[in-house]
Amino acid sequence: MANKTSLAERGAAQREDRAGRGIRAARRTMMYIVRVMLLAVVGVMVCVLAFFTAERMANLYILATEGMSLRAAYILDQDAEMSELEEYFMLTYLAGDDALTANTYSDYNISSYGYDLAIEKISVLPWTATATVTTVETVSVKGTFDKEKLLEGETVEDHPLPEWPARRYRIQFVNTGTRWYIAGLELVEENPAVEPLRTPDPNQSPRPMATPTPTPELTPTPIPRIEVIP
Repeated sequence: MANKTSLAERGAAQREDRAGRGIRAARRTMMYIVRVMLLAVVGVMVCVLAFFTAERMANLYILATEGMSLRAAYILDQDAEMSELEEYFMLTYLAGDDALTANTYSDYNISSYGYDLAIEKISVLPWTATATVTTVETVSVKGTFDKEKLLEGETVEDHPLPEWPARRYRIQFVNTGTRWYIAGLELVEENPAVEPLRTPDPNQSPRPMATPTPTPELTPTPIPRIEVIP
């Protein structure tokens, strides 16, 4: 009887041990599945956030370059309307931008100008309604003073064209729910170290030249020798 009891106890212990190992194995499997699912969810979230961030950065890049270029054209009186600026700038900003009402170049005939906006940094998060774009604006202008506005005894040389210095700006954007608008323009540095922007001059543009056609060389045809046999 004792042997049968000990055998039964050992059998029960073995069954309990196997059951415990099965539970531990099932628990490890569940933990593995949960970890894999969590990693997959985190990976998907990172991809989604990266996509929205990249999309926002692309929109901000385009709006900054187009909006600031249009602002420069308006200041230079180059067929830019205030209604066009309202598509890129907040009305409150336009009302306080002194450069738009200074009429710095209104007495000059602008013959040509070059514009460049170098984007240095874009700071934006997928869930925020504000963003900041750091840029360097470079403008080169060519023109002369309007002769019809000269006073008696004055010459065009008495009114040199005002220079447009290079400036580093921190552009502040606000998302109104439908799109981004420029809400502020903070001057960070004036005349930063940048390469000067050359204004294209059509008079100095190289003229197209025709590609010379090679003349074919004439190869002499050998004359056959005729031998006369007496």
